[in-house]
Amino acid sequence: MLNLKIKTIEKLLSIDRRIIFLLVAAVILIPIIKPLNLPVQVTPEVLGVYDAIDKLPEGSKILIAFDYEPASTPEMDPMAKALLRHCFKKKLRVVGISWLEQGRGNADNVLSFITNERAEKGHPLEYGVDYAYMGFKPGKNAMILKLGRDFKGACKTDYRGNDVYDMPILEGIETLGDFPYLACLHDDSMINSWITYGHEVVGIKIGSLCTAIMAPGIYANLNAGQLTGIVGGLKGGSEYEHLLGYRGLATFGMDSQTLIHFLIVGFILIGNFAYLAKERMIRKERLR
Repeated sequence: MLNLKIKTIEKLLSIDRRIIFLLVAAVILIPIIKPLNLPVQVTPEVLGVYDAIDKLPEGSKILIAFDYEPASTPEMDPMAKALLRHCFKKKLRVVGISWLEQGRGNADNVLSFITNERAEKGHPLEYGVDYAYMGFKPGKNAMILKLGRDFKGACKTDYRGNDVYDMPILEGIETLGDFPYLACLHDDSMINSWITYGHEVVGIKIGSLCTAIMAPGIYANLNAGQLTGIVGGLKGGSEYEHLLGYRGLATFGMDSQTLIHFLIVGFILIGNFAYLAKERMIRKERLR
């Protein structure tokens, strides 16, 4: 009887990994197919970015830096879309820019998605008036200083090759400091350049929207007052969606993440209990 119990535990400990993969896949898909509507608690860090944008008067121009690579799109695109939905809902005029060459495609994709979505809902946006994208601008630190002196002179043309001097959206924008706010979407330390040369030199207010792994490293900047807030990873994205009153990919992703964590903890507990039970049974067998 004891040997039978030991064999049963051994089968449990040597379960086919394909079964584990299937369980993981099921846990990921369940919230997507049938949303769980798990509660979302908004943190002060996310509220700091949301409130700073929400308080801008209608018609204000906001600069958004798309500084993340394609590999980070599953984590960054949901919060980028939430950010743009917020800006256009508030009737703000969006100007995008990128320091990463790989980031220009991400920006174009997200902007196209949101503008098409607005058009389908009967709220079309006009390029060059309601939004514009400057594209990739090399130089980073030097370019930020140039933007601080002469924004249009530093950019010259936008992503589509248009002369920025002819764009209505940039009327009244002479320097970087003429933007009341900068939202930086980043997956690396690019935010440090914006803080050093954009905030400290020019004085522009900055909010960080970043991958979860980057968030802990910039809390010092938040505490120093160099950032208005931090939207970190899918969790931050889901909080931003909650503030906007909808459940999107970030929220669904967090539901999946929550279930995955429970599943992994369950596997760890079952594995450890089974191992300890097996060892106890083997010791009892030896004592007989």
